[in-house]
Amino acid sequence: MQEILVIGGTGAQGLPVVHALSASKHYSVRVLTRDTTSKRAQQLAQLPNVTLIQGAQDNQSDLHRAFHGVYGAWVNTDGFTLGEKNELFYGFRAYEIARAEGVQHYVYACTDYALKDANWDETYHWGHNDAKGRVGQFILAMGQQGMKSSLITTGPYMEMLWDGMFVPREENGVFTWKNPAKSGKIPLIALQDVGNYSLWLFENVSESAGLDLKVTTDEVSFADIASTFSKVTGNKGVHQYVPLETYLPLAEPYPNAPANFALGPNAPRDEASMTWRGNFTAWWKFWGEGKAVKRDMEFLDRILPGRIKGLEEWMRKYEYDGRRKDVLKGAEDLRRGVQEMQENGGAK
Repeated sequence: MQEILVIGGTGAQGLPVVHALSASKHYSVRVLTRDTTSKRAQQLAQLPNVTLIQGAQDNQSDLHRAFHGVYGAWVNTDGFTLGEKNELFYGFRAYEIARAEGVQHYVYACTDYALKDANWDETYHWGHNDAKGRVGQFILAMGQQGMKSSLITTGPYMEMLWDGMFVPREENGVFTWKNPAKSGKIPLIALQDVGNYSLWLFENVSESAGLDLKVTTDEVSFADIASTFSKVTGNKGVHQYVPLETYLPLAEPYPNAPANFALGPNAPRDEASMTWRGNFTAWWKFWGEGKAVKRDMEFLDRILPGRIKGLEEWMRKYEYDGRRKDVLKGAEDLRRGVQEMQENGGAK
């Protein structure tokens, strides 16, 4: 049984990847985690053929230990913790260390390279995506000799309709999505299928080597989301456009938050550090104006015939009701940090 290292295994994307690899019975899984005693880590440890290794994705010695002896690797660095510059450095170093340790197939969890896809218009630059996009380009440019490599490029998660900035507000029985999105089609991806696509990449290396697999479950606008919600639930769904200057102050995690907001108000900053507002100004413009590269639905249907076929199917499968529940690790960590500060007498 071949062993695969998963970096980012306790995150929103990583959890279904570990589940899919474990359930396949073709692979054993080694999960790198800072905290082997966390709830998410312990849940993974209960799965068949899954082991935990303590370490950090921004520590080169830990990366050497983690990659040593494994056949393959699935790597998702956490930009909301690392920040744009560190995600670049450790994104490059993780790949280099994997090659040094003899890994045979490297799958990198990438995102749309927004700045490149928008023809280098700085209006659409944000660190959250562009750091991963640069690393992904670097990895594929290294070629396929010595170590095979693949990208899985995801857009926003469908599960963000539960947690994050896509949760509607309910008032008098009406569910309203109030945000700065225009009529652009957004390539939402169901997290369950991130796991299934990742498994396909490992199991079909002759086709997946050198591939940037851009995935989606459905390409929808927020008007589509609201109308599909109404159809599925019988409750009225509405999308209301809100200008960025109105939206951002209300959505900011805390005043003057950095882009890597999960570290809290004391996150280190320098000239290159983006603010949360700067980051998500470009984020909303890119997705909301439909700047993302269109996905190849026929290809996705061929390689994963059992994939969730659209937003309506996802809503029915998961009995979506428009109400919030925890999904995203960064948001979960932030809420826990705020609670700890409150218990300790508040932030200083």
